[in-house]
Amino acid sequence: MSRYYEEMDEQYEDRPTLWARVRHWVGLSRDEEEDDPLPAKTTDVRYRRVHAYHISIRKEILSFEDARVAADGLKEGVQQILNLAATPQGLRERVIDFLNGVVYAIEGSVERVSEHVFVYAPPQAIIDAPTSARARSEGE
Repeated sequence: MSRYYEEMDEQYEDRPTLWARVRHWVGLSRDEEEDDPLPAKTTDVRYRRVHAYHISIRKEILSFEDARVAADGLKEGVQQILNLAATPQGLRERVIDFLNGVVYAIEGSVERVSEHVFVYAPPQAIIDAPTSARARSEGE
């Protein structure tokens, strides 16, 4: 059986390759062709379009109107970071309750960053805030 394959190899040894036949058919001469008919393998890099993402930082909430503006921003898909440290206690509780309701209605998320700082995010945003070891031990 091996003799058969040796004879076949000898028979097709002088036969032009497929690339040579295509080159001849297209009309390319040997001088016009590159040494390597196939292009070098390149790294396939694909870029995806990045859309601008808006984050609004509200350093002071001094009235309920400021909370309404933050809620409108959430409804438009803008992440809100609120610092309620300077907000009076009664208004602070109303603002937190109001914005928690807005986040629930739009199926967004909220994360408490510190005692008076909150991140309110629309549904397309993901808040990744792993709990610290200290917070996990306090919760047990």
